[in-house]
Amino acid sequence: MEWWRDMFAIPLWQRLQVGWEDADDADVDAEQVVRALGLGARARVLDVPCGTGRIGTRLRTLGHRVVGIDATDRFVDVARAAGTPVIRADMRTSVVRTGSFDAAFCLWGSFGYFDDDANALQAGTLVDAVTTGGRVLIDTLVADTLLPGFIPEAVWSVGDIDVTESRRYVAETKRIETTWAFVSGDERATQVTSVRVYSLDELTDLFVRCGCTSFQAYDGELAPFGETSERLWLVATKG
Repeated sequence: MEWWRDMFAIPLWQRLQVGWEDADDADVDAEQVVRALGLGARARVLDVPCGTGRIGTRLRTLGHRVVGIDATDRFVDVARAAGTPVIRADMRTSVVRTGSFDAAFCLWGSFGYFDDDANALQAGTLVDAVTTGGRVLIDTLVADTLLPGFIPEAVWSVGDIDVTESRRYVAETKRIETTWAFVSGDERATQVTSVRVYSLDELTDLFVRCGCTSFQAYDGELAPFGETSERLWLVATKG
């Protein structure tokens, strides 16, 4: 089920994601990426998937050398128009030289789309891209803090687009199955997504198998990750 191909092609979703600049403080997010990864001056950074380049473009203004990877044509075009070099590719595919970056990051829950083997492949391509001692950042929800207070429905808006998420957790597959509904005036669209939810230990073990040897676990504000954390920012260092 390659739901992501349909999801990111929905015109309402594309409008929503392109319009995110006005709804979110991307400058703060970019500064947190710098802090989490400990980026030095003019670091070589890989952003996968980069989407519209909202973070990568800001890192470039700070002097870092950023390359993005994304598979959605419209988002690639937006990111390139903002000045970020982008490779149009699937994020499971190695399209950069081994060890050619100081750091790589994957934000906004863009990990876990695939089956376990393909998720491991995605993790491996991120680790392979960074030099020894380089860091990989994964921003995601994890079972440790998501499931105890699981919320089956969420309603939110960006601009004139209203979004409803109806979620269920499937214990047998460890996946969140979500039915999304998008409404803007007379326009409507729905899409079902399926994302693997890892525990912190499972995610750490996965990146150990990819060659990482040390880890730091933060929440979305870069405080130490704990039982009340809404998100995990996991920083893995390649050994």
